[in-house]
Amino acid sequence: MSALALVSCKPNDLETEDVQDIPAISGVVFNEVDANSKAIELYNNNNTETSLEGVTIVKYDSTKEGGKSTTWTGAKGLKIAAKGWIYLESTDLSDEAEGGDPAYKYQDDKGTYVFKGGLSGKKNVKLELLNSKGTILDTFIRGTEGAGWNQVGPYANDKTNSFSRVPDGTGEWVYAAPTKGAANGAKTGDIAQTPKE
Repeated sequence: MSALALVSCKPNDLETEDVQDIPAISGVVFNEVDANSKAIELYNNNNTETSLEGVTIVKYDSTKEGGKSTTWTGAKGLKIAAKGWIYLESTDLSDEAEGGDPAYKYQDDKGTYVFKGGLSGKKNVKLELLNSKGTILDTFIRGTEGAGWNQVGPYANDKTNSFSRVPDGTGEWVYAAPTKGAANGAKTGDIAQTPKE
């Protein structure tokens, strides 16, 4: 994947309030996990615009101390439209390289944000979406804990489709063509959880 061009932000623009002062939200879920483009899409099931301030994505990795780490945090002022999407792309840039968490920066003028780390269609994946109070809003799992999170799993890797909820926000996880911040298309298949042949 090519390097991402990031627009610089002032540190003060990135700060959030004390987490105790941020209202807890609900209704926001994972909607698409695209291991090929290394992207995550969130969807707002609410009928009103919803703040993502203090919302975090946690990625599990059995090789890391503690077994998981925060890979994205919603900045102050970041909102998701009613029945709308936020699209996040992966970056391998370190915090130090960008002077802070790159999750707070725009990747381009279309409002695409970035998260730290990557994704792989060959690995066991567990992601959690938490609100500002630490309540789990949603979980995405591909694989099993016994095989080790973020470890290569025993299944075929679909290099065309993404893991998608069909319909958006409420449907079952299936394979579908990637949509990048738009309504998910029709199911193209079941998510491969079977051994490679």
